[in-house]
Amino acid sequence: MKVFTIVLLLLVHITARSQDISPVKDSLFSTVLKETRPINVVFPKNYNPASPGEYEVIYCLGDIPDFLKEEWNMLQWEGFIPKNMILVGIPDFILNGVNMRERDLAPTKTGANSGEAVRFLQFFRDELMPYISKRYHAKPGGHTLYGGSMGGLFVMYTFLTAPGLFTSYIAIDPSLWWDDFYLHKLAAERFARRDTLDNTLFIAGREGAAFQFMGVAGMDSILKAKAPAGLDWKCVQYSNETHYSTNFKGFWEGMKFSYGGFYASTGGYPTSRKIVIKPDKGIVLSNKPFKLICYNLAADAYLHYTTDGTAPGISSPRITGEETAITINGDSKVIVASLGKRKEYNRSASAFFQMGEVFTAVRMPAGARPGGLRYKYYEGNWDTIPDAGKLKLVETGIATADFNLNKVSKKDNYALVNEGYIQISEPGYYIFEMGTGNEHTKVYLNNRLILGAHFKTGEGESFMVPLEKGFYPLRISYLHKKGGDDLQPVYLKTEGRDDFPLPANMLFSVK
Repeated sequence: MKVFTIVLLLLVHITARSQDISPVKDSLFSTVLKETRPINVVFPKNYNPASPGEYEVIYCLGDIPDFLKEEWNMLQWEGFIPKNMILVGIPDFILNGVNMRERDLAPTKTGANSGEAVRFLQFFRDELMPYISKRYHAKPGGHTLYGGSMGGLFVMYTFLTAPGLFTSYIAIDPSLWWDDFYLHKLAAERFARRDTLDNTLFIAGREGAAFQFMGVAGMDSILKAKAPAGLDWKCVQYSNETHYSTNFKGFWEGMKFSYGGFYASTGGYPTSRKIVIKPDKGIVLSNKPFKLICYNLAADAYLHYTTDGTAPGISSPRITGEETAITINGDSKVIVASLGKRKEYNRSASAFFQMGEVFTAVRMPAGARPGGLRYKYYEGNWDTIPDAGKLKLVETGIATADFNLNKVSKKDNYALVNEGYIQISEPGYYIFEMGTGNEHTKVYLNNRLILGAHFKTGEGESFMVPLEKGFYPLRISYLHKKGGDDLQPVYLKTEGRDDFPLPANMLFSVK
């Protein structure tokens, strides 16, 4: 409950700063249904009617309640789903004062106004979806069908009879009890004839007796026993919810599940469309596993990897949470890829590792003092870090804990060379890294360049080395150019700890 309380508070916050999400009223005459059907359309921010084939659609049976619009808005804002999504609401049709919901949504006839789902599905396929595609520039595929109660029944019916019509299906507390659990029989029959499916299916119900009498438990059992390969499906039970309130949780979680391959590729940030791993380079020891770090959302569900340079497939090992133990026995290219149902959103990242030996440490140098490296400051306008031995020294001192890389000079163009030793207290793998602002920075450990040769603008660079207990010569050369970003400290990642700037108490200076 705490999670959804927070979501509610955030929804209130985002509503105040979001775009206008009032629906546009539209309609079309259906020759299949022989009636004019109203629809409501909500557009994403920056919708461009001149961009054909750009937009994915969430078709919402029973129209678009306010809470759904706010959740859809926030899902985009937080990067859980793409920002190119249109909501299309299909209200219940009222004929002579009678709600025709059971006529349109039920798959079999049990009364005077029921059982014409096959016709309603034809309306979707032959009229509504082509109309939305032409008028509102929807993509040819990748869409989602969402519905609750009887709408959820139709979602399941469509999934079983025309799975290729939508990529994702979200059924919330579906009325699977209909006609003595007719869809249970249909599911068993269809699954027996189908080997694979390329869809996502999310079903939510209420915990307890309702899970049984709504028929959700039975469908869950059938899926567990007979779901075709390739189908990403999930069935959840919500406690302390009503038949209607399940929709609030269900739409939120259902959309995240449906776009798991997308948000597994966001690097944890709404504006980032990439897989973020570290280290991306390094030296490893034979038969000694190391941890590959990955902060992407849903990494363990949608990210797979290989260690031989080939493209990962669905049967390749999965990333396991934020840290995955990997063992290699030769120079290797590790590739991590997201594998979702919408192939255009899949991304990949790679890392390169060389087999090597533990870096050799030295004893504490004579005259070494803890508390920071010795810095040497130079002024001048250079494109690359110059040979400090040929420059005129302007200032020198100790870069203590309160030393600020960007306050040492009033000049725009300058260089800093920080030298000394780093003390390693425990043997193991150590990841050195630097981010934006260090485009011209170079880091040397044991007189070997470990950072600075493969810096990526906007991403930075990381390098892993196996170290033993002891002291290692360390040199960091910074170059700041006019108009450039502020310099950033070099970071260190050790096993079991978050990244941290190189601390002064690990650094030693010598005269």
